[in-house]
Amino acid sequence: MKLIASLIISVVVAFLNPSEASAHAELINSDPAAGAVLTNWPTSISLTFNEELKSIGSEKGNFVVVNNAVGDQVSADDEKLEGSTIKVSLDQNTVEGPVLVYYRVISADGHAVEGEYAFKFGKESITAEGVQSTEKSKYPIGIYLASALFITTSLFFGIYAYRRRNRA
Repeated sequence: MKLIASLIISVVVAFLNPSEASAHAELINSDPAAGAVLTNWPTSISLTFNEELKSIGSEKGNFVVVNNAVGDQVSADDEKLEGSTIKVSLDQNTVEGPVLVYYRVISADGHAVEGEYAFKFGKESITAEGVQSTEKSKYPIGIYLASALFITTSLFFGIYAYRRRNRA
């Protein structure tokens, strides 16, 4: 019985302590901003993080890819790092609709951080499959699973203890 209890506790602790450390770089500012509606196409995208970004040798670990509403890449391959900011030039775009910005950067501790956000250009008339501006949940699914596991386990042990006490 102690083995089962220790296994359940380990599973709960594993879900409550996600492997992703909170010390990694987080996006704190972007130009254009997430959710912005633009009538004029920008010439570049700028992303600022809460800590300095790191280049690892000649490997291209930091990049920003921008796709228009039909899924065409409209970002150049000329990313520039300046401290905690990465900037990339944009090609001309006439396709109106949601624009997806995907980034991958190396944080100061050497770990890769990936993310994405969307903004809108024009009237949003055409949308490619998969390009959506959905709001992400503040809580990862692991918290919900851990909570469900905890409640289920508590009920199981509560019923077990109640039945054992009534047998005696």
